[in-house]
Amino acid sequence: MSAPKLGAPDHHLDNLCVILDYNGIQLDNFVKKILDLEPVTDKLKAFGWPVLEVNGHDIAQVDKALDQAEATRGGPTFIVAHTIKGKGVSFMENDPEWHGKAPKPEEAVRAIQEIVGSPVPGWAEPIIAELAALGKK
Repeated sequence: MSAPKLGAPDHHLDNLCVILDYNGIQLDNFVKKILDLEPVTDKLKAFGWPVLEVNGHDIAQVDKALDQAEATRGGPTFIVAHTIKGKGVSFMENDPEWHGKAPKPEEAVRAIQEIVGSPVPGWAEPIIAELAALGKK
């Protein structure tokens, strides 16, 4: 919270950039149900942070925000990357149950297959084979 004021007025923290992976889930439920942080962006701005909001799944947006942060002078930059926990995996996406638990081998195989599609690329084949073997133990 104090970073925008540290080093002022002669040595601002121009080279500091914080990225918040803001997926809205904590260990056991949605953040809004446990301890709502909203309006998180307004709170950060109130402490003097310049805030950039991006879709955290869009690498071009993240890259552009990092370029903007690097160009910002006079203090650090805060990037709020809005993400969806488990994005791209039908049985995990936006489900708090998966925030703090590892998938079983067969669930991991299914997740990889959903993400990479069909046919499975060569680099994923040994991973899937190893997970399938673990699942048989």
